[in-house]
Amino acid sequence: MLRWSIGLLAAIVLCVGIAIKMLPSDSAQAAEGGKAPRPNVIVILADDMGYADMSAYGFERISTPNIDRIGKEGARFTDGYASAPVCSPSRAGLQTGRYQQRFGFEFNNGGVQRDIAENLGIDVNEITIAQALQAEGYHTGMVGKWHMGSNDQFYPMKRGYQEFVGFLSGATPYMASNTPGYVDWTIPGADTGAGEGIDKAGLRGSSNAIYEGPDKKRVNNENQYLTDYFGDRAVEFVTRNAKADAPYFLYLAFNAPHSPFQVTQKYYDRFPQIEDKQMRVYAAMISALDDQVGRVLDAVDKSGEGDNTMVVFLSDNGCASYIPGLCSCEPLRGGKLTQYEGGVRVPFMIRWPDAIKADSWFREPVSTLDIFPTTLAAAGGALAKDRAYDGVDLLPFLTGAKKGPPHDALYWKREPLLSIRKGDWKLWKHTKGDYTMLFNLAEDPNEKHNLAARHPDKVKELEDAIETWRKDLSDPRWPTKSMVTYDVCGTPMTVPV
Repeated sequence: MLRWSIGLLAAIVLCVGIAIKMLPSDSAQAAEGGKAPRPNVIVILADDMGYADMSAYGFERISTPNIDRIGKEGARFTDGYASAPVCSPSRAGLQTGRYQQRFGFEFNNGGVQRDIAENLGIDVNEITIAQALQAEGYHTGMVGKWHMGSNDQFYPMKRGYQEFVGFLSGATPYMASNTPGYVDWTIPGADTGAGEGIDKAGLRGSSNAIYEGPDKKRVNNENQYLTDYFGDRAVEFVTRNAKADAPYFLYLAFNAPHSPFQVTQKYYDRFPQIEDKQMRVYAAMISALDDQVGRVLDAVDKSGEGDNTMVVFLSDNGCASYIPGLCSCEPLRGGKLTQYEGGVRVPFMIRWPDAIKADSWFREPVSTLDIFPTTLAAAGGALAKDRAYDGVDLLPFLTGAKKGPPHDALYWKREPLLSIRKGDWKLWKHTKGDYTMLFNLAEDPNEKHNLAARHPDKVKELEDAIETWRKDLSDPRWPTKSMVTYDVCGTPMTVPV
């Protein structure tokens, strides 16, 4: 109560033109030059990490004690959804708080060469979370994978980020193969999505290089494991900006555990019990990611601002289940590219000790679209009035000020596939009429039993809701690169890439 009283008093005094330095709540900083009690914000995004690929929800497949800390010290969402089952559209939704189909970002903007040649990327008229928070006085930075346009007008530092180090494409190698301790697993005959790869000189190509700063300086760090490098840069950002008067926003977008499947011996040696090399490398990549999340959390706590720093962890979509044997079919069926729960339901947690009770569980459906309005509200800002937002502020629901589900329904669209979740019901259909599937997720979270024939009225209700939602969307600005058919937990499916 005291921190809000101080904030209100400061606002009143400022209105009559008297400047006051505001005291932080429990950070015990000096009276002069202290931060206002607005939270720092860190959004940590994993890449292709499945719902069962961590231990925070009780699965024993891969231990992730550091990632688990976020949920144990904050809130875990059991039904957290990405707005797309594939990388770049999902990221566009997270960045804007709007269904990405509103501005035509329906499909991936890759491969790399198409992305560059056809000038594909996030609409420059969209307001990113970084732009919104910068307008509220936040210092904004990004570390990691962008994947929302490689050409200059899409560069993160032109989209609200005052600092940037990372890569612009959908994937890049984690290190050169001559790095000490290098271990990999190669998908037989497959394109890893790493663009130009690493050349004979041991350097990444220009389209998947690591860039930094406003002049796009090349960073040649191929001799260090990339997940560790991104962790280093994130820790440095937190440590440096914790000393500043302004609150900070860090978007930390790891590319782990996305292909190519590469790791160092240090992490590989943690899993001698896993005989299959593919799964051992994959588990090691997630363990490396977990280590770096732990380092970031430690840096936040050591800064003295841990209680007033909001840390969000989530994945952009589900596990890459088109790679045979990589993903779990339990408790959720399917993975990346599909609109089964395994493709769109993702790990999702928030820690903010000053505002969110530790070890909370939230079981209503929420969306990655909610990150934008939630963080902006915490910063004291307001959503722009000239556009529709689809995300909602989750904080009143987490504190108990509001009851019930934050969303009436959630929607997904990647032609020719459409789906909706409303309450416990999930409808997934093929617009060309190939199939319509209806599931009751409360009774059948693995989506094994298609109830469409038994509940035609429910099918009609959900189809009508989808059609109403579609009226406000734009046509895709570019088509999918291709369609792919693969076995989804025993069922062949054809889906857009």
